[in-house]
Amino acid sequence: MLSFLPVVPTALVESKKLLKCTVDGLSLVLTRDADGQVFAFENNCSHADKPLERGVWNPDTRELLCPFHKAVFDVAHGGVVKVGPAVVALQVYPVEMRDFQGVETVFVGLDLQD
Repeated sequence: MLSFLPVVPTALVESKKLLKCTVDGLSLVLTRDADGQVFAFENNCSHADKPLERGVWNPDTRELLCPFHKAVFDVAHGGVVKVGPAVVALQVYPVEMRDFQGVETVFVGLDLQD
């Protein structure tokens, strides 16, 4: 069942930076595109399990370049691989902006199993 969990205030998520967060033990990266849409995706590259928090984010194309082996992921289209060596798509998570204790907050949808 998909559960939305609060992560960070929306104001902390920028379009020119990648923000590393941990939600329910899962390492995620948050960022925005040029239009302000927030994205959340796994912090590990599907190719070599390296952290993506130091990757290069392009807010115009919504693509992420892995800093280690230069794989490119299309975050806006389900994390599909545009350039290898990765072959498995990046896990992208649904996000919602909600009020949390009086602050607009990014909530990330995770499939929490008992």
